[in-house]
Amino acid sequence: MAEGKKLTINLFGYNGVNNTGSEAKLISTLIDLKETIPEYIGKIRILTQNIANQRRYVSDPEIELFEIKPGTLVNPFILPKVKGDLLLLSEGSTFIDHFSSVFMWMFCFAATVAKLRGEGVVAFSNDCGHLKPLNQKILKRTMNKYVDLIMLRNPDAVARMKEYGVSKEIHLVADGAYLYPTPSQQYIENVWKKVGIDPRTRPVIGLCPKEFFWWPIKIKFIGRREDLYNWPAYHSWTEEGRKSSQRYVEETARYADWCVDKFGADIVLISMEHMDYPPAKRIYDTMKHKDRARLVPSDEYIVDDIVAVLSALKFQVTTRYHSTVLASKFGIPMISVSSDTRCEAVFRELGMMDYFIDYVKHPERVPKVPNHYELLVQMTEKLVANETTIKNRILEADKRFVERAKKIRPIFKNWFEKEYLPAHQA
Repeated sequence: MAEGKKLTINLFGYNGVNNTGSEAKLISTLIDLKETIPEYIGKIRILTQNIANQRRYVSDPEIELFEIKPGTLVNPFILPKVKGDLLLLSEGSTFIDHFSSVFMWMFCFAATVAKLRGEGVVAFSNDCGHLKPLNQKILKRTMNKYVDLIMLRNPDAVARMKEYGVSKEIHLVADGAYLYPTPSQQYIENVWKKVGIDPRTRPVIGLCPKEFFWWPIKIKFIGRREDLYNWPAYHSWTEEGRKSSQRYVEETARYADWCVDKFGADIVLISMEHMDYPPAKRIYDTMKHKDRARLVPSDEYIVDDIVAVLSALKFQVTTRYHSTVLASKFGIPMISVSSDTRCEAVFRELGMMDYFIDYVKHPERVPKVPNHYELLVQMTEKLVANETTIKNRILEADKRFVERAKKIRPIFKNWFEKEYLPAHQA
C-alpha cells in the first residue's frame, strides 16, 4: 500500500431491513473504525439491502451506501463496484444457517472474492451456530483460507468453530452493541411520550416476539406477496407451522393479559426487526387489555428509541438476542423464548438458564414446549421474586461483556498494523 494512501472499507452485514440489533452493531462498528484507524480511512461503504432504510440509522453523507440483494454478489457486473481494501463481516449472525443457508453463503462468498482480490478480510465479532454438514465444510475452508482475523462474540461460538475445523487463532470478544451509547434522559422521556405511556406511573413489561415458523427463506422467482422477504427470497410456511404460529400468538397474548392483571402493568410489544411486526400485531389484536398495550415497531423506532424503551422496563420476555444486549447496562431482568444458540449463549454466561425456554428447534414446525403459557407464568413469578438479585447479576455480567467488547479495537488495530499494513506495502 502506497504511503499516505487512504483505504476503502466495505462493511457487509444484515443491514437495511430495520433490524435494530444489526444496526446497533453496525453503528458500534463504525465507531470502532473511526476510533482505531482514522488516519487510514478514505471511504467507508456499507453494503445494505435498502438504502432508504439504512439512512434512518446512518445519516452521515460521507458514508457510501451500496444496495445489494440475495444473488447480487454472484453477479460479475456488480463485483467491481464493491471492490475495496478491507472487508469487514460485521453481522453478528454471519455464521448461522437455521433461518437460511443463503445468507451464510453470501457472507462466505464475499469473503472469498475479497481475499482473492487482495483485500484484507475480518470477521468482526460474529457468532457461529450449529451448522449443517455442508456449511461446516464451507465455514472451515472460508475461515482457514480467506479470513485474516477472526473475532467471535461468545465462548460457545468459539468452541463450535474449532469443532468444525477452523485452525486459525480465534479471539473471544463480545458483541460491539454492548458499547452502544446511551441516549440522554431527555431523549428517553421524549420516546416514552411518543409511545404514549409513562413508566413512572405504572410498571412496563416488554415483550419482544418473533415469528418462529415462517422459515426457512427460500430462493424462488414467484411467490406470495405477503411471504416476500427480498426478491427472489421468500419466507416459507407449512400448514402445521401456521397452526403452531397461531398457538404461540394466543399463548403470548394470554400471558400479556396475565401480566396486566398480576402486576398492574402496561405492555410494550417491541418489534426488533421488520418481520417481527406481524406476530406482534397479532398478539396485540388478540389481547383483552389492548388499552394497556403499545406497539413499538422498528419500522418507526430507531435504535436509540428502542434502547430508551428497554431502559425503563420492569422486565422483558424476549426472542431477540440484541434486546438482551441493549438492555444489559440497565440490568433489566429477562426471560428468553428461543429457537437458536444466540440468546442461549447470553443466558449461559449469565448463569440464568432457569429463565431460558428452548422453544423450538429450527426448522421444526411444532414447538418443543407444550405448556408455553404455564411455563412463562412460572418463570415470571420466580423472576419477580428474585428481581433484585437478577438485576445485580446482569449488571455485574455487563461489566464483563463491556470489557470483552472493548478488546475489539486493540485486537483489530494490532492485526492492522502488524499484519495488514506490512503485507500491503507498495
